[in-house]
Amino acid sequence: MTADTIKPRRSNAAALQGQQDAGTAPMRFLDTYLAALLARASSLISDEFHATLARKKIPALQWRVLACLYDGPLPVGDLGRLVLAKQPTVSKLIDRMEAGALVVRREDPASRRRTLVALTPQGAKLAAELIALALEHEASVLLPFSPEVAKVFVDVLRQLIAQHSE
Repeated sequence: MTADTIKPRRSNAAALQGQQDAGTAPMRFLDTYLAALLARASSLISDEFHATLARKKIPALQWRVLACLYDGPLPVGDLGRLVLAKQPTVSKLIDRMEAGALVVRREDPASRRRTLVALTPQGAKLAAELIALALEHEASVLLPFSPEVAKVFVDVLRQLIAQHSE
């Protein structure tokens, strides 16, 4: 099948046609494609918060690890999946965070083969500060929407993630 034989989904075609009929600049496929919209929104919103992290000299991946561990210890493999990074990258970051007294490794009581990563009191304090900033940022992002619409939006995203997770 070639690109010229692929037809947009009806909803995309209607959106594209409606935009063109309105006399405005024509919409492109990626302006209506869900995966592209999610990626663009994530990038724009994340970049805003990453600027806050940069001012505090906190790498974005370190922030994600702190946020994940705030709710309790996790194995390195689980951390990698949650922070969207490969295990070797996460392991190296955990080494640096451990050297900075933000995290500790300990044996998993349920399995001697697994190592858990947990926040130190210093790491928990930093995580709490950053989570407060993240919640402020999230509130500003969702401000244009009613609380009901914001809740539905977050619920739909969680459902999408659950449906497409392993």
